[in-house]
Amino acid sequence: MIKGFYSIWLEGVDSRRYAAFRIGFSILLLLHFLWLLPYSDSLLSNEGISSSEMSAIGFHEITGGKSISFFNLIQSPILVSILLLSAIALCILSILGKYSRLAIIFCFLIQLSIIHRAPISTTGWDSIITNLCLILIFSPLGTHWNPVSLLRNQNPKEPDIKFPRYGLVLIQIQTCVIYWQSVFQKMGDYYWKNGESITYFLLSHHGRFQGKWPVHFHGLFDKINYLTLLIELCLPLLLWISKTRKIGVIIGIGFHVSIAILGINLTLFSMTMMICYLAFFPVWEKETKQETGLTN
Repeated sequence: MIKGFYSIWLEGVDSRRYAAFRIGFSILLLLHFLWLLPYSDSLLSNEGISSSEMSAIGFHEITGGKSISFFNLIQSPILVSILLLSAIALCILSILGKYSRLAIIFCFLIQLSIIHRAPISTTGWDSIITNLCLILIFSPLGTHWNPVSLLRNQNPKEPDIKFPRYGLVLIQIQTCVIYWQSVFQKMGDYYWKNGESITYFLLSHHGRFQGKWPVHFHGLFDKINYLTLLIELCLPLLLWISKTRKIGVIIGIGFHVSIAILGINLTLFSMTMMICYLAFFPVWEKETKQETGLTN
């Protein structure tokens, strides 16, 4: 039992795996805050669409909890922008391997503050990013690697260092939960069960290409509706099993690129899910024994 626990959670992995995820995730955070910055005054300041008191009431009605946010105290548009710009600056430093732990902690607190201050604006990737931040706060980050040294595979400081794999495993589990939870939720929806969800989505204001054209392909989109459920159901297994992992990554990237192309404001969601795939791949590790079928 102890050996199994060690193998699953504490076995050493190449530090470049953590570094690759840290760099990819920091880039995602950077883009996320850049995307949010133009809307910060209206969503997070006292000159926005709702006061902090109204947002606190809305948060309580949605979640049943109490709103705790930096933006309940810092309400000036200038100060709100400074907070987001600080997060952006720390993301850049984290990409370079500088102050990465501080950056992740700060971005986690900012993310929670945004969700608590403007719950009505919370997106799917907000929750995912927040969860990933929490995992990375307590995980190795491979900060002795930067993008240049990682691409060149040159690290004169600590070339042979190994880190326990628990952080990567938690991210893998998180990814699988997201896909399966999505399937369970959709199975309770009338339009997903009847195969009409994709068509209605493309006809709505969420579709990137406006017009009645989806009606003419209704039969095809009915099949794609069920194919989407099948992909989300199978992707965790394809990613988890070593022999099918590459197939899973190819299918997953194609799936999320399609979502980003066809849907408005879903690019960051697709990027968030694709960044999670970095946790599955032992890119730099040489397998010295035959894999048993479980993820490394």
